Amino acid sequence: MNVAATTAQGQPPQSADEILDKPKLARRLDKSVRTIDAWMKRGKLPYLKVGRSVLFRWGAVLEKLDSYRVN
Repeated sequence: MNVAATTAQGQPPQSADEILDKPKLARRLDKSVRTIDAWMKRGKLPYLKVGRSVLFRWGAVLEKLDSYRVN
């Protein structure tokens, strides 16, 4: 990985097309996996079910969470 292509926290840049699993999404949002499960059950997060795996498109998650923002 190119060192210049990392953020100040040492993380790679976040792409809207990035696909995340549940633990990675929880870490990125600073929430627990149980919170992610609850949000999925309530329809607050868009997700993809592939076999027994659950995946999230980062851009779609941001759009959905942004729709809940109170101005």
